[in-house]
This record gives sequence, structure tokens and C-alpha cells, in this order.
Amino acid sequence: MSKIKLVHNLRREIKKLNSEIDLKIIKGLPYKAEARRHKFLVSQFYGFYESSKQSWFRRTMTTFASFVL
Repeated sequence: MSKIKLVHNLRREIKKLNSEIDLKIIKGLPYKAEARRHKFLVSQFYGFYESSKQSWFRRTMTTFASFVL
């Protein structure tokens, strides 16, 4: 699965969980399990962007160091 498809699937799953959590809040039901799953998915989602930022930064610093040295 490509990174783009994975991010798309994560977004869709997060939206689905948000609607489930909202319905449970309205009904007054506990939503602890859904909240844990939501937290995990959001951390995975932002983890993709953080890792790409780090690799870009590393590439930039490596290139810069090559020119300086």
C-alpha cells in the first residue's frame, strides 16, 4: 500500500470514529475504546508527516554540509 493510500485510509477511519464518538456522546454512552483507537490513529497519521519532515531536514543538512566541507 502506498503512503498516499495509507494516509487516505487513516483519514477516512478517523472521520468514521469521530462520528461514532459523537453519537455515543449524544446518547450518553461510554466511548473509551473509541477514544483510544482515535488517539492511536491520529498519532499514526501525524507520524507520517513528522518522519517526512525529518528526512527532508536530514537531506538538506547533508547537502549543505557537502558544500561547506
